[in-house]
Amino acid sequence: LTGAPGLVLAVAVALLLGCATPQISQSPPVLQHHGPVVEVDDVDVLAVSAEMEAFLERYVLQYQNLDMRLNLLVTAVTDPGVLGFHYQDDRTLTAVEAFDSRSGNCVGFANLMIALARRAGLKAGYQEVSLEPDWSSSGDTLLIAKHINVVVRSPNRAFMVDTSGLKIRPDDRRRFMNDREAAALYYSNLGADALLDNDLYLAYAYLTKAIETAPQVPDPWINLGVVYSRNLQLREAEQMFLTAQAIDAKEYSATANLYELYLAGGKLASASRLEKKVEKYRQRNPYYLLRLSEDALTQARYEESFDLLERAIEKKDNEHLFHFALARTQYLTGETAAAEMSLNRARELAPEDMLVDYSRPLRELVVEE
Repeated sequence: LTGAPGLVLAVAVALLLGCATPQISQSPPVLQHHGPVVEVDDVDVLAVSAEMEAFLERYVLQYQNLDMRLNLLVTAVTDPGVLGFHYQDDRTLTAVEAFDSRSGNCVGFANLMIALARRAGLKAGYQEVSLEPDWSSSGDTLLIAKHINVVVRSPNRAFMVDTSGLKIRPDDRRRFMNDREAAALYYSNLGADALLDNDLYLAYAYLTKAIETAPQVPDPWINLGVVYSRNLQLREAEQMFLTAQAIDAKEYSATANLYELYLAGGKLASASRLEKKVEKYRQRNPYYLLRLSEDALTQARYEESFDLLERAIEKKDNEHLFHFALARTQYLTGETAAAEMSLNRARELAPEDMLVDYSRPLRELVVEE
């Protein structure tokens, strides 16, 4: 999937089969199912509530100077003593929802800040930031997180406003997004959430709504391809991945899905044309490095397994799976002290539902694996 640390979801899972000419259409093929049709209503993600109006009146609008309004708005939204917005990467919300809950991911925060800024007479817009891909996993699904933030302008000042805590470098590529593209990302994120719950009908409804809203955004096409694949509509899945590629040739998650699809379908010549690009892309993915390390470990290539895990941890140090895998490799090569340290690090990073498993001695965990 594609999305974000609360960012913007697009799925990068390996899938299955087909062949079609890409056509950027606002009407993707029908999802074949026997259940009720799920419909998604239009949502005004930038609507301003009476409570938001009162907030602006109290903290911002009493000052006529727009430069002052800009400073006060940013402070009021982010200051724990005022609104105290709290970043939560799993909450895709409208401006009203983000205001009411004082929380949200990058989409929710952007909706909130832009709605308030425009109501305060400031210029504000969405900005997509091209960061190094941030992978995470959910079961057998790999997620690629993307990111948006906000640029707010007054006559003499401009602020890039971001509460995610992500490191954004001066040389990271950025582009402004229009409101329809941002709304499409809102629907696409909700579709990705439904897909993670394996609710294909709801995911299809949200993703087709995203495509209807802004067909030039590639993320919902990719995720819709995953929906079709899981529904065994393989030809339609391929069409979605090809469409995403036609929109943006640099959407490597679409390319990776196509590659796996061609391999599974026996289309080796088509797969071969994509192989180099996919392999280069995968080498940046720490979860792919983990899989390679596991293959090396089963064949007793311990040094190779160790090197691959070190590369994975260098790319994503806060993933407990990598540190546990390193502990296994170290234990099997006799480095028991180092293995215990790696296991302790895995325990520190693990979610609560994993702590019972990790509480057992390393020897038992390695034998079980």
